Amino acid sequence: MSKKYTYANPLLSLWQSAAEDVQRKRASTHSRLKLMTASPAARTAGVATAPADVLMDPVDTLGLPLSAGQKDVVEQMFAPAPAPAHIDLAAVGQVLHTAEDCAKVAAEFLWNEIKGDQRQADILAGELKDSECDPLWSECLVDYLAYKALLENPQYRSNQNPIFPLDANTKLAIVGDWGTGGDVATNLLKEVAKFSPDVLLHLGDVYYAGSQFEEQTNFLDICRNVLGNNARLFSMCGNHDMYSGGGGYYWLVDQIGQQASYFCLQNANWQFLAMDTGHNDNDPFTVATNMTSLVQDGAWHEEDWLLDKINLAGNKKTVLLSHHQLFSPFGSVGNANGGPSAYNPNLRATFQAVMSKIAWWFWGHEHTLAIFDPYMNLQRGRCVGASAVPVFTDQQSYSNAAGLQTYGGVPLPTWDMQAQLGNNGQSYNNCFAIMTLTGPFSTVDYYQVPLLGTASRLLVDDKM
Repeated sequence: MSKKYTYANPLLSLWQSAAEDVQRKRASTHSRLKLMTASPAARTAGVATAPADVLMDPVDTLGLPLSAGQKDVVEQMFAPAPAPAHIDLAAVGQVLHTAEDCAKVAAEFLWNEIKGDQRQADILAGELKDSECDPLWSECLVDYLAYKALLENPQYRSNQNPIFPLDANTKLAIVGDWGTGGDVATNLLKEVAKFSPDVLLHLGDVYYAGSQFEEQTNFLDICRNVLGNNARLFSMCGNHDMYSGGGGYYWLVDQIGQQASYFCLQNANWQFLAMDTGHNDNDPFTVATNMTSLVQDGAWHEEDWLLDKINLAGNKKTVLLSHHQLFSPFGSVGNANGGPSAYNPNLRATFQAVMSKIAWWFWGHEHTLAIFDPYMNLQRGRCVGASAVPVFTDQQSYSNAAGLQTYGGVPLPTWDMQAQLGNNGQSYNNCFAIMTLTGPFSTVDYYQVPLLGTASRLLVDDKM
């Protein structure tokens, strides 16, 4: 079974962020020590060594079966072993001496965190800290607990009115779930840069948990290095952006001058309305069933701000932007009425009365590209969520999921087959979109990018 890059559970993502942070700091220390004793030529080359990725193993141990709905498999992993007929004295004192032992205890700790069994989680945390494991495990645990504390009070900025001007003729690049860092994300953005976009719209998710370090290195630094300082940057709030409480995400918001997690870009003919669907998808105990919704903070309701912009748009055409999807035929959007749903009833309720005024709605969250046919009164629903996260062909396919509830019992949404992403036999290509505004007219072109390859345009006609 293939390993996944990331998982929907916030606590697993927090551990990934902690493990990455610990490895980065250790690699930096190794690098400094190595450079101090290296030859002048090696110093110039910047020789460094990095530790093995073993700290990530507990996440895959849990994440793979949980993603497949195999909770019973996880329970069996940690079922008490039968008492031995005799005690092997040679084995006494050897517990938690190996990386495999430490990884198993860390996985069991995370499982009890996910279940909410704090007493057992605390016992396992103490066992991990007091064992003879590599100190990296203890460092990872400390970082994880610090991130978890931030998650308990997620940030949001209510009662803002961020409106930004657009030129009449503007080129916008759209990417989704792009904030992985590394060569694949950088390569895709270099392909985007060939079109010289005026604006970059990121549909959300900087991995693993939206820490400030991740928001800077996986998003801002790469954008500035590749696109320069003139391209205007905007980023939606995804669920991963909130998994460490949103401090890193709002640091990014301030760096790029976005002001809030919702905003409006507009000219005389068009307005782009971004909403925050990530804030209400951060709870580690409801994420599997949480049908996300817009934020209400006291008397302030983001829904009112968005609907006001739509109803007062006049002749402007409206494009909606969100991280989460309105609907999907490929998998459950979340649980509703006791079963998996193909659509989000909360987002439908918010926008159903104005859906005829929506020219396009772009979202991410699912790591795929899908150009949907008209559905639920939305003329152009577009999923652009495959801009960097590796997706293996054995993890998903362009086919309808079974057992999904639809609104009114209608058939599942259909999509343009010509826009399906290709693959190399193991993983799917990545993608981005270029939207060109020319006065009252607009054209959207979609591109797929093979791993570290060159972009090619998909044969899709998407304009108005």
